Amino acid sequence: MRAMADFTSDQWGMITSAQAKVIGVGGSTMLRAVEAGLLERVTSSCYLATAASYPQHLHAKAVWLRLNPAVPGWDRPNLDPDGGVISHSSAALIHDIGDLRADIVEVTVPRRRTTREQDVRLRRGDLTEDDITIIDGLPVTTVPRTILDQMADHTDGSHVGTMIQHAALRGLVDLDQLANQAQEYACRYGVRRGDGHDLIEYLLTQIGQPVVNYTTPDQLTDFTT
Repeated sequence: MRAMADFTSDQWGMITSAQAKVIGVGGSTMLRAVEAGLLERVTSSCYLATAASYPQHLHAKAVWLRLNPAVPGWDRPNLDPDGGVISHSSAALIHDIGDLRADIVEVTVPRRRTTREQDVRLRRGDLTEDDITIIDGLPVTTVPRTILDQMADHTDGSHVGTMIQHAALRGLVDLDQLANQAQEYACRYGVRRGDGHDLIEYLLTQIGQPVVNYTTPDQLTDFTT
């Protein structure tokens, strides 16, 4: 446990089997640690030290660690060619915007990959540094990118409208910039092609949000209270 502490102390209390192997801790020792109550198995190859506090978004963090299992989390670049970035509904959950259920962990990866885990979805996509933010050491798509990804998936307009409303109320998104970025998705929602501003207005009206000057966040009424 002392040997593994360098990893667990900087990885939300977690360590992968591959990381343990690097420092000379084999599978049988890991099993004994689980049986002794010193480790808790989070997934088939990721463990949580029971002495550590239970981290928020545990499963998402475990999935991210397993994408590049031998490399410490602190040594990975944001755009890790062998890793990924938490995205889509999982990113919305971490940002606490919208009302989508996140029953699976969604991760955008830079190359095609597959997984046998039923509660993990790996999505091939191209991201830039500007698309990524770090939350508690975990790379997550930014709020604007997360909303745009939902538009690209043609997620129900009321769900996207709620995400936009929550983000705008908390100052997490510039609606005018979002409108410019969202132009290509307008026709998916029956809005005039290339008109991102009309798209934002349409999505907000789907949740009963009156739009007067939606570039001013304090004019958005919180209908969730």
